[in-house]
Amino acid sequence: MIKLAAAHLALAMATRAVALTVSVPSPRDLFDDPCATFRLPPRPVNATFLDQTTIERPWIEPPFGFGYGKWALAWTSIEEYWGWSNMQNEWYPLTSTVNGDQVSEIHATVIADVNSFQLGDNNTVITTPGTDTPLPGQKYAWNYTIPAEIMAETDNTAWVGWGFDFYEQGAPYFVSYDASTVGVKNVSYGVSIYSRRERGPSDKTVAEVAECYNMLGSKVFADLFRTMRRTPTDGRRSDNLSWRGPSTHKENQIQKGRALDHQLPLH
Repeated sequence: MIKLAAAHLALAMATRAVALTVSVPSPRDLFDDPCATFRLPPRPVNATFLDQTTIERPWIEPPFGFGYGKWALAWTSIEEYWGWSNMQNEWYPLTSTVNGDQVSEIHATVIADVNSFQLGDNNTVITTPGTDTPLPGQKYAWNYTIPAEIMAETDNTAWVGWGFDFYEQGAPYFVSYDASTVGVKNVSYGVSIYSRRERGPSDKTVAEVAECYNMLGSKVFADLFRTMRRTPTDGRRSDNLSWRGPSTHKENQIQKGRALDHQLPLH
């Protein structure tokens, strides 16, 4: 009888297990407002978007150190980058000030901002080292500069969003806005998404972010966000990234027949 009772219990538990469904977490699991981590570019970076009828709302900053390390440029509206392969960014503090005894009171005064990429099938990695200097009175906004001996370029840049892709193992990402670059080689302004995962946030996550920008009141910025395309990746530099997921080759096989640099299906 004991064995029979145990068998009935095991069968009941198995039945319940089969009936369970697994739901994908969303930003609502982290914040009451799923759009609280997104904002428009601050005025010193670009006032155009704020001169429209926009919605002022508190912006939740990323946790300390969230951006440090290596990232893959996964999506961008900057056309010049559409032809660059396996583009990555490395971001870490060069100098800092400490204003107290809390981690949150450590403030980077100069940040290394190193971009690297390949052209086509060429395995040569082209690197452009630069620095970010915080803009006075702004949060997560900097003046980006490439030294004169390299290219002598500068622009203002700011983070305009961050989060975790819960459809792809919770991989972290951030959204960056770059004003037009001035210097040897001028690059147009644009918005980009960097991810710890080579192919970046999933289409579903990017679509959810687009809806958040719709709510901020700047149609121009929301439309700019929708012009982004995936950047070309082929797995040659995926080992540089700390986040491990399905190989790019495997994902490309799954998406066979679709362009890798497709535009967002959000129009």
